[in-house]
Amino acid sequence: MSFPQTIMGKFGWEKVTTSAQKHKLGTRMQIADREFVYVQAGEAITAGLLVDGMAGTAAHQVDLAVSAASAGATTVTLSGSLTIAKDQYKDGWLIFNDVEEEGHMYRIKSNTAVSSATGCVLTLDEEDGLATAITTSQQVGIYENPHKEVEIHDHDDIDNAPLGWACVDIADTYYGWICDKGFTTALIDGTPGIATQLVASQGVAGAVEVLDSDADDEGTVVGYMGPIAGVNGEYGLIKANIG
Repeated sequence: MSFPQTIMGKFGWEKVTTSAQKHKLGTRMQIADREFVYVQAGEAITAGLLVDGMAGTAAHQVDLAVSAASAGATTVTLSGSLTIAKDQYKDGWLIFNDVEEEGHMYRIKSNTAVSSATGCVLTLDEEDGLATAITTSQQVGIYENPHKEVEIHDHDDIDNAPLGWACVDIADTYYGWICDKGFTTALIDGTPGIATQLVASQGVAGAVEVLDSDADDEGTVVGYMGPIAGVNGEYGLIKANIG
């Protein structure tokens, strides 16, 4: 099945949620001056809340051993003992984190299942074969698609980078759209002034607050307050700047 990577949408499409997947995770959609990305919810998510990408499996994300393969190959075999479900890493990423080929990154099309065993085979996109030959010296990491099983941002339990704001309530395991660029609604923590820089709230899950440039752990700016100052505990219009 073929999935377009960017959709030119119509107003209202951003509010559609489904139990079955309709687009490739990470597919982008543009409606006028707003941009959205297609995700799967990893918990029930309320409209206007900031969500993060999934955490993934830390033990899989660095220093995995591989078997040798030729340049142009579209399969890579992990030689270490691992437990991985079939297609757990579909539409995710293979990165080379050390030794030759380090810095390269490939999309994973599918993977075989292994249970405390070696030999998990990663199949890459047909047109994205290995740029150079690899040897058993290479070290890699594998990452699930960050748009899979997204969660409400929680400063005390940050799993991944912020992705955007839910446009409508999304039930657990359902698929839908989040806004990552352009004007959208967001839960406000505090009273940020007009056009002030916003970061993820440290005290209210899924909310945003004004950037405190003197703080040590404010995180990245995710957007700007809109044309009206924010009201604590209410939803306001912001300009998202993640996408």
